[in-house]
Amino acid sequence: MKQSHIFYYLIITLFLGLEGVKAQERRLFLPVDSLFALAERNSVQLAASRQKISINEKRTEIEKQEAWLPEIGAGLSAGYISNANIWDKHFNYESTMKMPHISTSFTMEGDITVYSGGRIKNGIEKSELVDEIAILDYQNDKERIQLLLLGKYLQLFTLYNQKTIYNQNIELAEHRLSNIQQLIKQGMLTHNEHIRSSLQITELKLKLTEIENDINITNHDLGIVIGLAENTVINVDTTLYEKAFEDSGIAFEQQDLPEVEAAGKRVKMAEKDLKIAKAARLPQLSLYAENGLARPYLYSVPPMDVYMNLFQTGAKLKYNISGLYHSKKNIEKAHLEIEYAQKQQGWAEQQAEMDRHAAIVKMQEAQVKYNSEQESFQLAQDNYRVVEQKYLNKFVAITDMLDASTSLLSSQLNLSNSRVNIIYRWYNLMKATGNWGQTKN
Repeated sequence: MKQSHIFYYLIITLFLGLEGVKAQERRLFLPVDSLFALAERNSVQLAASRQKISINEKRTEIEKQEAWLPEIGAGLSAGYISNANIWDKHFNYESTMKMPHISTSFTMEGDITVYSGGRIKNGIEKSELVDEIAILDYQNDKERIQLLLLGKYLQLFTLYNQKTIYNQNIELAEHRLSNIQQLIKQGMLTHNEHIRSSLQITELKLKLTEIENDINITNHDLGIVIGLAENTVINVDTTLYEKAFEDSGIAFEQQDLPEVEAAGKRVKMAEKDLKIAKAARLPQLSLYAENGLARPYLYSVPPMDVYMNLFQTGAKLKYNISGLYHSKKNIEKAHLEIEYAQKQQGWAEQQAEMDRHAAIVKMQEAQVKYNSEQESFQLAQDNYRVVEQKYLNKFVAITDMLDASTSLLSSQLNLSNSRVNIIYRWYNLMKATGNWGQTKN
């Protein structure tokens, strides 16, 4: 290969390598508030929930227009009229009457309901309740999805902590292996101890590879849901680990939950249905107006080929007699639906109370566990230091040293996991008590 070709080859390789590094280093610092904001903006499920709100609002607008605006219609017709043949009562032909042959008609009419027994008013109020329920459902969906994504976020947080801990333990194990090699050269230790330490390092590195793969998967899944660009590496907010997440008094104050409020509004909807069913037994009053222009005038003999304009207005009272017996079953059904909605509301309130109680207990449990893991970690550190000194002085075997190292690693992981668990349990407590809006950090 010519030198110039080699030079260009090296330049291209270096450029592609730098581009690959740039692609891999596309990192994004993502605090929890930003996670929630991206979830609200880019979640497909929440987009569908928002669309549901818009559809319901548009339906309510249409229903109000149909209820309060008059129905207005216009008609135009043109046609041909034949002559009129006249027969007697025995169908004997008598004569033919000449008729104007061109007919035209133009009409305009308007109608508006002024009283319907409350059917229209209650129908609109029911539609407005549907709008409010859609908003509450969206709020509930938003909180639920944000909590689920927070779980993924904290899982990523945990994996990063585990990666750090395993890297530290690998570094410590490699340092210990270096000391063992020196002692083997001095004839103070056997080669068997070198093998055991090497096996431990291999196992730690294998576990580290698994953690890195889990980080890749979790990062990818989280990025898809919140709409991040491909190859974006999420950097979690490590200050969460240091923040105080306490089960403060405000967290125990039960606020109105979206699902409980929605259940209460469904009871009101059922009550509106009852009023609508009862309205079928009441008359309906409407006002009307009509103006017509027609040709020819057929109410004279012979008919006259002239235009006639006629305007009329008045009130119409309509009573559906069949509603007396049809509405009975509808009213009974509406009563049953009210009872069902009330039972659903009671169950929603019970479920909310159970979730609140469970969230409080689990939060307290997480704090107790964290305090316990802190003590365990201190003991594991002390044990490791003691065993390490004994091992260097050949008072204990390599197996004791490896056991102490494994115990220290396990206690480090448990301490990290228990701290992250406190963070999750605090957010879950805020959701269960209706204080999700106060979770901003």
